[in-house]
Amino acid sequence: MTISLILTTLLLTIGFIFALRPLAIKIGFFDHPDERKQHTNPTPPIGGLAIFLGCLLPLSLFDIHLPQNYAFIGAISLLVLVGLIDDHRTLTVKTRLSAQIIAALIMTELADVRITELGDLVGTGTIHLGKYSTLMTIFAVVGGINAFNMIDGIDGLSSSSALLSIGIMTILAAFFGNDSILNLGLIFIGALSAFLCFNLRAFGRKKAAIFLGDSGSTLVGFVVCWLIIKGSQGQNTLISPTLVLWVIALPLFDSICIMMRRLHKGKSPFAPDREHLHHLLPMKGFSVNETLIIILTLSTILSFTAIIASLFFNISDKILFATFLLCFCLFYGFMHKTINADT
Repeated sequence: MTISLILTTLLLTIGFIFALRPLAIKIGFFDHPDERKQHTNPTPPIGGLAIFLGCLLPLSLFDIHLPQNYAFIGAISLLVLVGLIDDHRTLTVKTRLSAQIIAALIMTELADVRITELGDLVGTGTIHLGKYSTLMTIFAVVGGINAFNMIDGIDGLSSSSALLSIGIMTILAAFFGNDSILNLGLIFIGALSAFLCFNLRAFGRKKAAIFLGDSGSTLVGFVVCWLIIKGSQGQNTLISPTLVLWVIALPLFDSICIMMRRLHKGKSPFAPDREHLHHLLPMKGFSVNETLIIILTLSTILSFTAIIASLFFNISDKILFATFLLCFCLFYGFMHKTINADT
């Protein structure tokens, strides 16, 4: 089952990429370069649609033990559709956020996948959300989606970061015997691996053949949120709610940091700029691939250090949360100093 899910999704996604790319070129469906983007050639943003279609058949035909299967498919279908429209003609922030909120409501109200507790963050006992559960889940999902959308600024970064987070949850699901999370994770591991074959600057390729697009970055952000919420809440959890922060630490650090800086400047938190970590490292002389490796290595170290500390050394949620906040402060200080030095 494990190999079948990965191979089926991988091959289907590759097939859809080969079918969609020439069609996108023919109809002029491109992500065009501008002053805030690092690519120099118009590139088809069909990665999200290919990933979605590649996962749809396994989600529909395989018995993946996902009780909320139709709700999940409905939510990702909405996000991909709105993302494709946004890739073709830019939608307003209000429209995009509305779609993300509806997808989060599908998660909470139809699938009953929600954040009910935050763990023992301050040493006074587990924090239960009660009637605020739905509101917190919507806030977290919309934040998570936009965190992965915001880091989609260089080839391979958003999809590789999502692959890392999904891979971690899949490994934990295999270790603890959670078939629902395991199988869903395997499906998206196959699809993301296929996409990266066409998006990375590898195999002799000097530029990406396709992009994720907003349809893809919102899709993978939602999938990561679904898996980490499903794996950290209720019975038979894989990780504590506090560890969830560490699984997506760097995307969170970067997005929160950049939004704080924009608000401080009196700008919209969703206003585009070139002050993300993946913008600053190339300004320091690192290539796109070197930047990708640095960020993924840092993400891996943060995630696995926290998981090992919690699962094998029984480090408390209180200490993990305090350390997370400390790491964010250090990240913010580094970003603030680097940006000010460059300006």
